[in-house]
Amino acid sequence: MIRIRRSHHLPIGLDIGFDSVKLLQLEVGDDQQLSVLAAARLPLPEEARQDSVLRTAAAMDLVRRTLRSGPFVGRRLVAALPREIVHVKNLRLPHMPASEIAAAVEFEARNVFSFDADAAPVRFLHAGEVRQGSDVREEVIVLAARNDEVADFVEQLHRTGATIESLDFEPAAIYRSVERFIRRRDDEAEVNVLVDVGARRTQVVIGRGRAISFFKPIDIGGQHLDGDISRKLGITLDEARSLRRRLIDTANTGAGQSSASPKRDPVRQAVYDATRSIIEDLAREISLCLRYYSVTFRGQRPARVRLLGGEACDPHLQSILNANLPVPVEPLRPLSHVNTSRMKQSDRRGCLSEWAVALGLGLKLTPQRFQSLDSRPGGAGETRGAAQVIDLARELEEAQHA
Repeated sequence: MIRIRRSHHLPIGLDIGFDSVKLLQLEVGDDQQLSVLAAARLPLPEEARQDSVLRTAAAMDLVRRTLRSGPFVGRRLVAALPREIVHVKNLRLPHMPASEIAAAVEFEARNVFSFDADAAPVRFLHAGEVRQGSDVREEVIVLAARNDEVADFVEQLHRTGATIESLDFEPAAIYRSVERFIRRRDDEAEVNVLVDVGARRTQVVIGRGRAISFFKPIDIGGQHLDGDISRKLGITLDEARSLRRRLIDTANTGAGQSSASPKRDPVRQAVYDATRSIIEDLAREISLCLRYYSVTFRGQRPARVRLLGGEACDPHLQSILNANLPVPVEPLRPLSHVNTSRMKQSDRRGCLSEWAVALGLGLKLTPQRFQSLDSRPGGAGETRGAAQVIDLARELEEAQHA
């Protein structure tokens, strides 16, 4: 008997970044193995990158043209809400049953945001139980976006011809790129530290097993590294960007010197020296996050930090972070779980860490767990006591000295 192979096409994951737009569509085979059905990485015009309105308009134009002419099947799409319109607060609620947390968050949200929470969809991530003195409290990450800003974003997506299946919170998509491949019981207890180093900022996402416990944005990214190289080497910003990218590509193809010995190459040494200070600043911020997590959420400690985002394959970044953090640092390879043979060769170079958000978005609407190709996982308002709004910056500083 001839076996007919059937596959299932997932929605397109749309990641609108600072300097590029990435679309990724996955296919689930009858063996439950994931494959890339179609992918596109499209650079945004330089003049649109510094203005969020221009950037979104340029991104939508690229999406429209890609959906019309690209290899994607259908126009079902999952997108992350723009970072600029998502407001995040941390709350500590009195200990209560899980069934009561949603009502408590809805009530407390009216007091923690500077806008009317009734005019904004409010969602939350239950980070888990924390000890505060002798008390047990529930820590939650509360998310809100104004209805008018969400509606404007949705309207722009509709104009591209897309059918919007779902909207998502970017850190949730980041974590899903790991969480969907957790299959073993031992992995459910592992603490995952994901550090997304993008062009404009870094996002630290920490979770245990399948649940996010911590999220913190840090205003350091690739453009800051390029700026330091430009100033300290006396070259233009474009020249600095090209120089650093060339060194990264050379190192990752094995044609250059190891990042562990930059002194063998004076150009590499100069770039290393120019970026060292700001990467050490980033390391201190990440270290504070690790310390806060360890003090606040008792239990298993993280064994490693995994880098993702467009800067994750920078060997200088990896080297300096490894020298300054208490646990090893390695790049995350999110598509190691996926057959990428149908991607363009130019999109398959390096560790592919920049595809993590698009991958997580594309996986949102499936509850399935997937096997790695190499078999490794990678009355509302009536509450018990008062809620406490967390000043996360102050908490991080205090955790450092705890």
